[in-house]
Amino acid sequence: MAALTLLIFSLLVSTTIAIEDFQNTQGTEKEERPAFQALPLQLNADLKQFYFHVYLHQIFDGDKKNTITAISPNSDFPNFGQLSIMDAPLWGYLNQTNLIARAQGVSIQSDQKTYGWHMSFNIEFEMKELKGSTLMVMGRTLELTTPREFAIVGGTGVFSLATGQIYGRRLSSPDESVWTELKILGYYTPMKKPDW
Repeated sequence: MAALTLLIFSLLVSTTIAIEDFQNTQGTEKEERPAFQALPLQLNADLKQFYFHVYLHQIFDGDKKNTITAISPNSDFPNFGQLSIMDAPLWGYLNQTNLIARAQGVSIQSDQKTYGWHMSFNIEFEMKELKGSTLMVMGRTLELTTPREFAIVGGTGVFSLATGQIYGRRLSSPDESVWTELKILGYYTPMKKPDW
């Protein structure tokens, strides 16, 4: 028993020395602040709200198509495993003037019982004052005629730390393309970017 206790004590001492040696070697290059640092919480002091009312236009055929089926593993209902990719415009008006952004991402048919799609896409802003900023969006879409609801799970550029909701409804269309009216509501917290 004494031998076991001595062995455990020796292991603890040698581990402690090894950790201290490692920490000492890491201290040769100083940073402005540690790689990890717990900072005091700023309770929504800089929280800002945003709202957009836009129209998503998906085209599936022809020279101007912007949504394609990339993988279609079977033709059985409900096409379980099908994957579609889109790069579709978000217009400020139905007459296709005032391009606000583009919705770029994927839709995966992930429901084995009905047409239930998992959607994950970025809203890449095109308007001058927001150029390069993005919103990251995820959600589930059932039938195309069902009202849609998506979560805003992040953002970049102007929309750092974005969170919010997107509500959508399908509109009637004179052709095979799909128009979806979207109301985008959310919050973001402006952040100071690194000087590099």
